[in-house]
Amino acid sequence: MLFTKELQQGAGFGELALIYNDKRSATIIALEPCECYLLDGVLCKQIIIRSSMQKRTDHAGFLNSIQLFDNLESQQKLRLVDGLMQITFKQGDYVFKEGDSGEEFFIIEKGEVDCVKEQDGAEPKFIRTLKTGDHFGELALINNEKRSLSIKVRSEAVELLTLDREAFTRILGTIEKFLKKDYQQ
Repeated sequence: MLFTKELQQGAGFGELALIYNDKRSATIIALEPCECYLLDGVLCKQIIIRSSMQKRTDHAGFLNSIQLFDNLESQQKLRLVDGLMQITFKQGDYVFKEGDSGEEFFIIEKGEVDCVKEQDGAEPKFIRTLKTGDHFGELALINNEKRSLSIKVRSEAVELLTLDREAFTRILGTIEKFLKKDYQQ
């Protein structure tokens, strides 16, 4: 038998077999006496489905509060919600830097970021702060260009909803005209 991993208190296991209705991929052996909580497959799936539905409802409600998406039909909004991925950055992190390839569109779900313009050998020039409900990154996707600004996390953390280039074009291509902003640089 090949030993691959030791699980510590609080770790979970066995969820993949439940989620995918498949055979167990590993054998779990207790190295010392321990207590485990058991969750049956039906209940596990119900919790996952309920959690996914709640997240979908929360994101749909959030997007409904953003004026940019007012012109989307309900089916487009649902596709947008399904295409979004959530990511988090810490204060001082760069979401992306000026000159990077533009492959994603971002919506700020919580927190603040600063838009800055890099300057040769000098401190980056502050352009503006974006807050919850604001979006960025669309110009590089629409114009198929490199990033024209750097985006740096201002708040303690920022939670972003992101859409990759393919999903952006497929879902939001019809509202491209509403995405263009008059950015000062």
